[in-house]
Amino acid sequence: MTITQSSTSPSVHDLVREITAQSKLPLETAVPLPTRTYWDHDFYELELENIFRKDWVCIARCEEVPDPGSYLAVDLANEPLIVVRGDDKKVRVFSRICRHRYEDLLGGQRDPQERRSGCVERFECPYHAWTYRLDGSLLNAPDMWSRPSFDAEAFGLRQINTHVWQGFVFVNLDEQTPFPFDMSGIERVQGNYDFTDWRLAANIAWGDSTANWKIMVENFSEAYHHIGAHMSSAQEMWPLGSVEIGDERGGEWFYSRMHVAAAAAVDEVDGHLIQPTWLPSQKGLSPYERSQGLLVLKFPTFMLLPAPDVTFWFRATPTGPETHHLDIALMVPKSNLAAPDFDRLITEAVDFFRPIQAEDASVNEKIQSTAKSQYSSGGVLHVHEQPLWQLQKYLASRLPASSTAY
Repeated sequence: MTITQSSTSPSVHDLVREITAQSKLPLETAVPLPTRTYWDHDFYELELENIFRKDWVCIARCEEVPDPGSYLAVDLANEPLIVVRGDDKKVRVFSRICRHRYEDLLGGQRDPQERRSGCVERFECPYHAWTYRLDGSLLNAPDMWSRPSFDAEAFGLRQINTHVWQGFVFVNLDEQTPFPFDMSGIERVQGNYDFTDWRLAANIAWGDSTANWKIMVENFSEAYHHIGAHMSSAQEMWPLGSVEIGDERGGEWFYSRMHVAAAAAVDEVDGHLIQPTWLPSQKGLSPYERSQGLLVLKFPTFMLLPAPDVTFWFRATPTGPETHHLDIALMVPKSNLAAPDFDRLITEAVDFFRPIQAEDASVNEKIQSTAKSQYSSGGVLHVHEQPLWQLQKYLASRLPASSTAY
């Protein structure tokens, strides 16, 4: 379907003003995002500039760079980055752009979403052999010392604002970091969960999807579709009627608790039905915490599904107005890495999850395919779609309602 924007079509900032107005509605009368936000190129560019270049975005786990010299190449908002563990064992993130004439230190990537990794003693630009230490400082710039004014200390790799939270590596591309890094609310609701000592056990490389990133985030966060898309899968384990919407109603984060169905429970302890597991639960979890799967979303794209023994971490990266790239990592407590029959049990966990994700991906792409229809408007939200309303609050808080740039 091809739509030609007419002179009466709303501008990108008209869309922002519409979202802002919608975000102020009470939840009971909330409505979905304007579908134009799922495909408008100017709106997408506004998001890149004001969200993915100015807010905190999770790009890696510390264990992905386990040793000094370990690195991981990541692209975010068209910026080539590299996550590095230094000789001092500290994890840093740098721009991959050489300070000389802007070559990618890793020679560029055919696929920007390819997460290349390795281990080196230093980084050498393939163009003119400028060489950088693991802390980003310039080690060698061939013959540049013949230039009297050359100051090597001024030409280290540009370091990206980085914050490590329980093993997750967050970055902010804005040097002024206009938004504070705050996970205190999530720490409150996650209770005894602590992901510092969890480790990656499997990766589901879902790949590219023809759906806007917001469609994916909205689908991830609401459980209303358990009674439709997941009627024969997630609904049997976590029925909609047992999903507890969190008490957070702001525009920064969302959570819900998906309590296990009585028919699926494996035990009852202190009045709490216990959710089945593949591996031993994280030590220290209460019977209440073992009765549920937790869903955590920190806008824009930090998404976790913690369960007592495994956690699924969603890594969604916008790649265009109508596309995103998705990797899903399965994490386990470090102590479970030595569990008997570990590989088989992890395979079972992935096999349980994969068809649920396939159902979600199919729905997401179908929503994208109808987003340009003249009839894709006038919808309403169910109370279980509260996170969609909160996403609107987030967008309204980050996107400018006027600019000379658009």
